[in-house]
Amino acid sequence: MSGISGRAVLLPGAVALGALLAAAPALAGGFALREQSAVGQGMSFAGAAAGGGDSLSGMFWNPAVVNQVEHFQGEQVVTGVFPSSKVDVTGGPLAPFGDGGDIGESAGLTAGYSAYRITDQLAVGLSVNTPFGLATDPDKNWGGQIYARSSRVRSVNATPTVGYKVNEWFSIAAGVQIQWFDIRLRQAVSPAPGAETATLKGDDFGVGFTAGFTVAPMEGTSIGVGFRSKIEHDLKGDLSTPAPDLKIKAKVTLPETVTVGLRQKVTDDLTALVGAEWTNWSRLGTVDVKTRGGAPVTALPFDYKDGWFVSGGLEYAWSPEFTLRGGVAYEWSPINDKNRTVRLPDDDRWWFSAGGSYKYSEKLAFDLGYSFVYVPGKSKITVATPVPFAAEAKSDVHIVSASVRYKFGGDAPAALVTKY
Repeated sequence: MSGISGRAVLLPGAVALGALLAAAPALAGGFALREQSAVGQGMSFAGAAAGGGDSLSGMFWNPAVVNQVEHFQGEQVVTGVFPSSKVDVTGGPLAPFGDGGDIGESAGLTAGYSAYRITDQLAVGLSVNTPFGLATDPDKNWGGQIYARSSRVRSVNATPTVGYKVNEWFSIAAGVQIQWFDIRLRQAVSPAPGAETATLKGDDFGVGFTAGFTVAPMEGTSIGVGFRSKIEHDLKGDLSTPAPDLKIKAKVTLPETVTVGLRQKVTDDLTALVGAEWTNWSRLGTVDVKTRGGAPVTALPFDYKDGWFVSGGLEYAWSPEFTLRGGVAYEWSPINDKNRTVRLPDDDRWWFSAGGSYKYSEKLAFDLGYSFVYVPGKSKITVATPVPFAAEAKSDVHIVSASVRYKFGGDAPAALVTKY
């Protein structure tokens, strides 16, 4: 084992570039981040694509939500994600080196939305989000350090949007996604405690689009369908080891999603919401990592299945100022026992959520949402080469999200003095 070179270890364990592109433990299926809305967080994102409420954050899933703006409206969201993912080594010659500990890393996420009505039919908007991300950090010296020491994925996505209200019950919209995507992966060059670290990093800008519609077939009912396209990234970066650094490149195609939402008024105070989302993770097949000159470095087969997310929730207007929410969801991860790695202890999970809003005035409101994400049982991790390795992960996560919504514009106030 001590004779394995840093670069040779990094590549199989560098499921590096690829391993990372698979799952953010206990956050969302795959490494996509669902935490884009405090209002949606409070009901497990049920009906997020349907619009019909007073929040713009549904624009992330369905750009047609921009059409509900009256004059100018903005919304700022901040979310704290507090995961726990304890990895215990269960087999293989590396087991004596110890467990990985809690590899989950707490993180802060932000999102922003703004929209402006130009005419009775035309509206424009802008959303800025972090749609992909990952942060894991095992103990420095552990039995799986040749497969992972730390993993980081960052992204920023800006989506300008144009919406058109065809009539009072049907609206459409489309937008352009401009996205920056960055990865940084670290692992040990040998199993020995105190071994040096190899690092793989790369980033790129990519472009995609969004499209969607909302329809209100009857009073009190709103249905929305949103689409976020795939985005291709040609990553360029470095593979740093104790040997001379190597310039690398890799093409990664991030999956498209389709989200459907329904918002149904049950009584004057009670609204029911349901949602479903499909993510085409199966398009993430094999990622080829090459030198800048095109020489192959490694091929990373993923063999992921598609991801699914279904949710249901309720919204109750307690008073003109206070609104309460709750929801539950179930998520089928694209990761299973066959393709899970130490960087990716992802699995199917339940979401349990609650939240509320306070309407300070007609122009200003505040939102709070909380979710507990529970992964039943333990997730098995098995690596066959270069060194056989087996482990189990037990994961859950707490998520807290808050937002402020504000409006400007409207009819001029009535005159204090009227002349006749």
